[in-house]
Amino acid sequence: MKHYSITITELYDDELKQLTIYGIEYSNGERKLVITDITEDYKRLKRLVDLCNELELEVSQLNDVVEDFLSE
Repeated sequence: MKHYSITITELYDDELKQLTIYGIEYSNGERKLVITDITEDYKRLKRLVDLCNELELEVSQLNDVVEDFLSE
């Protein structure tokens, strides 16, 4: 079963302020793909990940979906 989930990366900026950056992980039990550092907006990315799961998005479309997400 294919499944999309959110990844979390903790970073520090130049002023040592902690930043939480979210990405998307795809897994189908055999194959895994991770796109990190997409956004700091968890709620917005959560909606996207939920939609990817609901629509059973093909992993081959993920890069285009992320590009569209970032251009909004």
